Amino acid sequence: MIRTLLLAVWLMFMIAPAGLAVEKGKIKVACIGNSITFGAGLSNQARDSYPAVLGQMLGSGYDVRNFGVSGTTVLSSGDNPYIKTRVYKQVFEFQPDIIFIKFGTNDSKGGNWKHKDEFKGDMQAMIDVFSGMDSKPKIYLCLPATCYIEKGSIKDSVIVHGVIPRIREVAEKNRLEIVDMHAATSGMREHFPDKLHPDRVASLEMAKCAYGMMTGNSKEFQLQDFPGVKTKWKGYDKYDFEFNGRKANIVAPSKPLPGKPWIWRPAFFGAFPAVDIAMLALGYHVVHYDLAFLYGSPRSQELGTQFYNAMIKYYGFSEKVVLEGFSRGGLFAVDWAAANPEKVSCIYLDAPVCDITSWPGRERADLWQEFLQEWNIKEEDMKNFKGNPIDNLKPLAKAKIPIIAVAGDSDKTVPYDENLEILAARYKKLRGEIEVIVKEGCDHHPHSLDAPAPVIKFILNH
Repeated sequence: MIRTLLLAVWLMFMIAPAGLAVEKGKIKVACIGNSITFGAGLSNQARDSYPAVLGQMLGSGYDVRNFGVSGTTVLSSGDNPYIKTRVYKQVFEFQPDIIFIKFGTNDSKGGNWKHKDEFKGDMQAMIDVFSGMDSKPKIYLCLPATCYIEKGSIKDSVIVHGVIPRIREVAEKNRLEIVDMHAATSGMREHFPDKLHPDRVASLEMAKCAYGMMTGNSKEFQLQDFPGVKTKWKGYDKYDFEFNGRKANIVAPSKPLPGKPWIWRPAFFGAFPAVDIAMLALGYHVVHYDLAFLYGSPRSQELGTQFYNAMIKYYGFSEKVVLEGFSRGGLFAVDWAAANPEKVSCIYLDAPVCDITSWPGRERADLWQEFLQEWNIKEEDMKNFKGNPIDNLKPLAKAKIPIIAVAGDSDKTVPYDENLEILAARYKKLRGEIEVIVKEGCDHHPHSLDAPAPVIKFILNH
């Protein structure tokens, strides 16, 4: 029965459109399992779960995804079978090259383990379906982490004497390699706060175990301050990761200022970065979350708010951020600040788009349609459109949010007289504080200033 169900689900998923954005050329790794895989109990699952740490260890050539679901079993007769979750579908959309399967902890519960005779068959069925994917993944079977619960429905004795031998039998039958996460977490009682779920130290040991089996190498690894792959940018540590399916970057200063002030770009990381480099040297974190092609839409605003909240909650950044709106990034920066003035210290705009009818404008037909689609509006709705920065300045002026802006007076892409000049005039009329630096004879590029001291001074003063 379980084989038939798995096959039917597999065939359905094979014709479903892929819903996960994957960078070409990367080796895709799927970590499948229960709450321990997911990272339950960790204060920062996105950074500290074993799949997250494994991705950090493997580096930029890999795309490691966490497909853990709390409480799940490999047993189809269990109280929460993994194959009945929506996350199971996402594994097929991802089409991984490598799969780590880690179940058994919840299967060992008394109510589930009464079906122990079905355990090997259900695990075999899962292996068969995953093996049949177009990506033909290499599969590793993981032994469950050590359980330190003394009285409860989950017992390490059942895991050791019941679950693990069965996993080993299935692995031997299929000639699959075993990742012994039980041994890796043995003797680590103090790193299992609730006696079941690992803390970030124990999760690191699990990741090191998986890394060693994958690569054949051991690796000393320090727990990171931020998620993602750690590289260098302009001499500083840079962390590349995804948040809600969109690219994000954090660049850390060598000596962070107290309170962790930060400057946030919603578009075009690394482009004309004179200001960013200067702020890093002064102790600011430079943060990028890619919302460039969402035209300041309500969706982008919600994504931005979720990202901001995560930066505050998980990484202790200052509650007031410097917003940096380059080009179309101005659409998001101004509108988000208008909706969240209490979260903003000041705004730095550079050749900003302030009126969507100027850029992309109707003459750029493809981009215009993309804009309408993103906003979920029709052409006839434009007569009442209120999403332009030039129309959303009152909340900023009321909150006394200071703005510094740079633009070229010969900008042919985002004309100064159709965008920043109008915004500045309206903001001044509202008695808002705005300083504008106009570059004579300058087109849309280059952005920024060769000597960005005026911008730096403005930011530091606010």
